Formats: sequence, structure tokens, C-alpha cells
Amino acid sequence: MRKDILYPFRCLHGQFYEGRIKCKRRFQLWKYITFPLGKKVYLLGTPSHRNIGDSAIVLSEKKFICSAGIRESQIVELTYNQLKQDEDFIVSHIGKRHLLCWHGGGNMGNQWLNEETLRRDIMMHFSDNPTVIFPQTIYYTSDEMGTEERDRSISIYNKRKALTLVAREKISYEIMHQIYPDTSLILTPDIVLSATMKSFGVEPGEREGVLLCMRSDVERSILEETQTAIISALQRKKLFYRRTDMYCDGIVTKENRLEKVKNKMEEFVHARVVITDRLHGMVFSAITGTPCIVFSNYNHKVRGTYEWIKYLPYIRYAENVEDMERYLPELLEMENCIYDNTPLMPYFEKLAEVVRDYVNY
Repeated sequence: MRKDILYPFRCLHGQFYEGRIKCKRRFQLWKYITFPLGKKVYLLGTPSHRNIGDSAIVLSEKKFICSAGIRESQIVELTYNQLKQDEDFIVSHIGKRHLLCWHGGGNMGNQWLNEETLRRDIMMHFSDNPTVIFPQTIYYTSDEMGTEERDRSISIYNKRKALTLVAREKISYEIMHQIYPDTSLILTPDIVLSATMKSFGVEPGEREGVLLCMRSDVERSILEETQTAIISALQRKKLFYRRTDMYCDGIVTKENRLEKVKNKMEEFVHARVVITDRLHGMVFSAITGTPCIVFSNYNHKVRGTYEWIKYLPYIRYAENVEDMERYLPELLEMENCIYDNTPLMPYFEKLAEVVRDYVNY
């Protein structure tokens, strides 16, 4: 076989091209991290995956930071993918006094270990930076892996000088208080509940039928026969229904995130009733004034978040299909429901105070 004498040159050309692309990317990243000069808030670990609930959290976090008195130009968002790709470079260019805000949600613990591991890795480099972990559900499995990962997190979080953990429901608050007894801790609802549907550009619309928004991932706890029973109940009542989930088509970017969330939220606006076992299925229903029956998932986050908004008469928690059938007639009759988050605002204001204090740390 004839030897390809040009192969080494092609490899060298490929390495040169890749190096040039890397340098260009990092130059752009350096400018984004550095300018404008002055105090900044770094929002870290935001997702690029297709889960719309997480995208709504990011948008709400940025709006919330601005409402705390921070200019939008001072907020530097660095996604999970950016941190993974250029961790060392990013770490070396963030000043020691800037505020680090970690993306909230349900990824503290070992259920979504990639996010927890990245957060620990980055935090090890910033022992002096004031840090806030936005409202989170924490969950460690009750096995050897869960214990090992919990202990690793404890060894890192407890060494931070200016760290505030934010639990988004009471059970997470109790767990955090137990394992991080010397860390500042506050209780705040899911950050999306600080917003309204108009925050996402969504307007009221004509309503029709029932929207089913059920889990199909590792957090699912409703059995297949239960979903079948739900559908059978709707069919017996001759109710039109359609299915959706909390995922979107295509790649989510910083640029198209708002459009993706708006499109999903509009599905809720056009439903008479939502039946869901997803936390943000319930939250989207709440902020759009859509009557909703919510089932729990495998851990405490759905029930815990429901406790925040159970004062809303159009949101009901169901233990079983019988509960759902009992609530359904009344919810179908409800019209012009209005989301009022006044009872939640003192909790959000407390978090805003933490952000303001840390910016001037």
C-alpha cells in the first residue's frame, strides 16, 4: 500500500486550524468575562439542554438579579457547556471579589451528578468569592453512592467563606441545615414564581380542553397504569385532551431561549385545565392562571413547591386518580384566574437583599 506522505502535513494543518478556532473562542470569552469593567454578577452553570423548565429558571434568575438593582450589562452568564469546555481559562479570568450566582433548580445531590460535580469543581477555585446558589431542591439517594457524594459536597461547601444556599422548599431546607450547619441558608420559592407570564411575553388566550404534561424521565413516579386511568377518566367525561412535555424541539441557546419558553407557556395559556406531575408544569399553570391538577414525582420537590402556592384556588394537589376526578369538574368551571404572588414576595426580597449585599462584598 502506498504511504501517504502528506498525512503529517494534514495533521499539522488540522491542529493549527483547531488551535486558531480555540484562540478566537477564548478571546471572545475573555472580552465577555472582562468587559465592561467594574462589579459583575456571574451566573454560572446555566443549561443548554431542551428542558423548558430550566430555561424559564434562567430567564427568571436574570430578571430577578436586575430587580435587585444590578444592571443587565453587569450580568455574565456562563453555561454548563462553556464551563466544561474552558474551565481553567474561565477560572483564571474571574476576579476574586465578583459575585458568583449558581443556576437553581433540582440538581443539588447525586441524581444529576454532572451539575453537582461541576459546581464543586468550580467552587474549589473561589473560596473568597461571595456565592449564592439560587433556589434548589437537594436530594441524595439513600445508598453508598449518595453518602459518598454528600460527603464530598460537605467537604467543599463548608469551606466557603461567603456562601448562601437557597432551598426552594422546606424539606430541602431541613436537609441543607443538617449537612451544612455553618453555612448561611434561606428558604425561597422556585425563582420562576417571582415572574409573571408577561415577563415571558405571554398574553391570555382562548382556552380549550385538557393539557396532559407528564414526566417520562428518571424522576417519573406515576405508573403507566395510572396514566392510562387518567386518560380513561377524561375519555369517559368526553373531554378533549392533548399531550405535551417540558421539552422543546431543537437546540436551546441564549439567543432563542425566551422564544422556546414563550412557545411552551402558550400551550398552557390555551388549556382549560392542566394535569401534570412536573414541577414547572405546575408553575407554568400557576403564573398563567390555568387551573391545574398536580401529581407528585419521586422526591419532595413537587409537593414542596405546591405548599408555596396552595393558596391559589385553581391549583390542586392529587394523591391519586380519584382525587383528580373529584377536582376536575370544579376546575373546568373556573375562568379568569389571576396569578397573585404577593404572599411570596417577602421571601424573594430576602434573597434580593443577599444579592445586593454580596455585590458590595
